[in-house]
Amino acid sequence: MKQGPNSKRIEDNMRSGPLAAHQFLGTDTRTLSDIILHDQLLLESLGLTNQDISERMHYFTEQLKANPGPRVVDNKFMAEREEHKGAILCPFADNVQASKSITRVTNIELRKTVMWSDLNIHLIGTHGFYEGYGAPFRVDPAEYAEVLEINKPK
Repeated sequence: MKQGPNSKRIEDNMRSGPLAAHQFLGTDTRTLSDIILHDQLLLESLGLTNQDISERMHYFTEQLKANPGPRVVDNKFMAEREEHKGAILCPFADNVQASKSITRVTNIELRKTVMWSDLNIHLIGTHGFYEGYGAPFRVDPAEYAEVLEINKPK
């Protein structure tokens, strides 16, 4: 997929610019536009949207803000939150900052765990960006839909 100059500039910053240290693209060699397109096609096949994923992640994060855990949520999930000092800027240059805190959720029945940073919620909900393969905080939409029990809209 051809990407515009703004997308190319953002990708360049993620690969070798000031944002490279955060490894948003991981080891992925695809363009930023192709990474986003691939995940959007996967979501369509699941019958889900970026908002379905980001809202479910936000739900768990909010459950833990007052008490970081670990604790059981909805009698199905073991959840905890690691608080870290500082904030990280959104790589899409929209002046959004998120705390560096991490939420970890285990589906007790499936015995599978997923984790995300606060910034992941914004990146997915606003930009449809799940990060590249090999990125430390890559969110696989299909895996997260399964573990967090995100069902297709009715």
